[in-house]
Amino acid sequence: MTVKRKKKGGFSGGRTVTVAFSLCLLAVVTMIGMYAVGQSDQKQKELEQQVAEAEKEAEARRQAEAEAAAREAEEKAEEERKEAASGSASRDKEGEALADAGTAGNTAQADGAELESEFAQTDPDPAGTGETVILDETQEAASSDAVSEEPQLSFSADTDHLLWPVAGNVIMDYSMDKTVYFTTLDQYKYNPAVIIQGTLDENVMSAAAGRVTKIEILEETGMTVTMDIGDGYEVIYGQLKELPIQEGDYLKAGETVGYISEPTRFYTKEGCNLYFEVRKDGEPIDPMDLLQ
Repeated sequence: MTVKRKKKGGFSGGRTVTVAFSLCLLAVVTMIGMYAVGQSDQKQKELEQQVAEAEKEAEARRQAEAEAAAREAEEKAEEERKEAASGSASRDKEGEALADAGTAGNTAQADGAELESEFAQTDPDPAGTGETVILDETQEAASSDAVSEEPQLSFSADTDHLLWPVAGNVIMDYSMDKTVYFTTLDQYKYNPAVIIQGTLDENVMSAAAGRVTKIEILEETGMTVTMDIGDGYEVIYGQLKELPIQEGDYLKAGETVGYISEPTRFYTKEGCNLYFEVRKDGEPIDPMDLLQ
């Protein structure tokens, strides 16, 4: 009997311990669950707060962009209004100027008609030819202006110089006091010019300001141009082609006279060159004394 009671008491104590342990475990699980739920709620609130702040920032940016676009549109509209106002003012001024010009033209026509009428009355055909002669003062003034517009040519050996017409070496010097040897002709003779080496199609410049007085084709120098540079001085260019000038033209120093051509049969061995002669009162002089 004593042994049976001990067994019964041991079973009851073990059951109590199991129940207590279970309750403790349940409490711990419950606490962990509550903590996890609390943490999740806190994170959810933080996330919602971040989303709300991002939406506020985006809304602020959209509002700022809209305000900037509105300001830009307003400024553009203001500029267009100003341009329209300026164009209208310009058109008004042009209209006024045209109106004034028209009025002035009408006045001038009326004045001209009155003057013509008065002139006709004061000079009624003094020769008795039946014709009324009216002096055209405008044409006389225009003719006088045309004469005055012609350049006044002037050249002095003491103060002025000639420009080199081409950039080449002198292959035959000026010589009028003794004869020099011409290779192509194989003979000695006088040379009233300097022969300057050149290349085919090379540009030939005017050595001084002057007027083209003569363009001719000569057997020895081919296409030849004579220019008056003032005070009895003349410059002659030979061995040319494709002239962009004509007689009567005025050229400034450095402007194109023509282009170097193939040499004539008098200078085949010398090759392409420029025949350059200077005269004073019709007599040849040494160009080297005037070239700068």
